[in-house]
Amino acid sequence: MSSQQSNYLFAPKFSMIPDKICLYNEVSIRKINTADFYNSNELKSIYRKEKGIEKAKNELIKKFHNFEISDNAYRNLKKKITWLYYLSKSRHIKTHSGKEIYNFKMLFLTLTLPSKQVHTTSFITKNFFNQFITEMRAITKMKNFVWRLEFQSNGNVHYHIVTDTYIDYFTARRVWNRILEKEGYVSEYAKKFKKMNLSEYFSYITTQAFRYDKDCFSKDYYKFDAVAKRYALQKKEGFMQPNTIDVKSVSNHKKISSYISKYFGKNDEGKNVCNALDNEANSKSLRLWFCSRSLSKLKSICEYIDEINWSPNYILEKSKHIKYVVHRYCTVIYFEFSKLTNETKKVFAQLFFRYAKLCGYFPAT
Repeated sequence: MSSQQSNYLFAPKFSMIPDKICLYNEVSIRKINTADFYNSNELKSIYRKEKGIEKAKNELIKKFHNFEISDNAYRNLKKKITWLYYLSKSRHIKTHSGKEIYNFKMLFLTLTLPSKQVHTTSFITKNFFNQFITEMRAITKMKNFVWRLEFQSNGNVHYHIVTDTYIDYFTARRVWNRILEKEGYVSEYAKKFKKMNLSEYFSYITTQAFRYDKDCFSKDYYKFDAVAKRYALQKKEGFMQPNTIDVKSVSNHKKISSYISKYFGKNDEGKNVCNALDNEANSKSLRLWFCSRSLSKLKSICEYIDEINWSPNYILEKSKHIKYVVHRYCTVIYFEFSKLTNETKKVFAQLFFRYAKLCGYFPAT
């Protein structure tokens, strides 16, 4: 219910994404010598002009990112992945090798370089990674995705992609390696490893390579049996199909939270944030992350509480595992969708999918 005090009008409102609701009052100010009020958009415009925020924002946009993702960009990235996860449909997938994945919702894909990076990150992104995304969209019909650029300990760039489309490991590896070979990255790898026997190969993988790839691959990847199996297969292929791809399927909220933190988090202190070939001159316009157009339209659901037939606060109080954080001008309620009551899930699901449909978003099938 709106309330009026002197020259101010307060309208209760909420802003919502699939894991939290923010409750606050939208404030309107009475116009001078009239009965009308400035709405929130008008007030924001006035505030920006008075404080020079628009000028500061333009200067911020021009500023070089120095290969470090900003707090605001990181929050936005997490929001896009949250929408992607909660709107994706659980389904049964049968892989190329015959393995069955139940309740598949999303895929985390990591792309690495098989040999030392000898081109700028901007060149690799524009000529290799963009081509990979284009081909995956054509082959798998992938349309909803988020990607993040990072660097390994050796300075090599690698890319993390999350999507609600299933992508076969062997297809992705074949395409990525073919693209990399345009500049000889796979041949350089083959030249190096053709000279090694199994013992030398295992020693290298578990000492040198492990230091660089440990952020991308699990510890099981470096066990002797697994390494020996890969060595035999790669030797048969002339070492022209290196394991430059890592694929992980996601079926629950716990995994998605873990992967966001591990693969899409902010740069750790002391971790490489660029390649030695990179500098401001050749990387000014380089994106550190990006999302599909379908996800870019999904922001937050904003509604006046007076215009809905349920109370966000009341309906969430019926559920367990919720967390309240009270700030000066708002209250934020964090929740996990799977742990809400059935009644609350129904209300929220209708809200989420109606909003997504209005934005022209459709999950993979």
